[in-house]
Amino acid sequence: MRWTEEQYQDFLRRRDAGNKNSAAGSAGNVEQASCYEPVGAQEIPRLDSPCRIHVHSLRHRLADSDGISGKAAIDGLVHAGILEDDSPRYVEEVSYSQEKIGTKRQEQTEIIISW
Repeated sequence: MRWTEEQYQDFLRRRDAGNKNSAAGSAGNVEQASCYEPVGAQEIPRLDSPCRIHVHSLRHRLADSDGISGKAAIDGLVHAGILEDDSPRYVEEVSYSQEKIGTKRQEQTEIIISW
């Protein structure tokens, strides 16, 4: 499953609309800005078979080999209702890669789910 930019922005708008603790634009503590309200789970299809998750980080300065973590992002997929759980029953494998890019402003992380 791969979201278009429009789908992702819509997801963020719906998430933030119900999140009273959100600090817009702040990414200092990713898990702190979460809430315990459903994020339109009826509109987002839930994966019902085991999947693999790949976290690809585009970075201006490459991280150490153990410096990339997808924990918060995977917890967010569970919280949003996309994944039932992040246990081995639902997530068979998590892999990571990184790529050096030109400027810090271009940094992003891609979460690729396959099954």
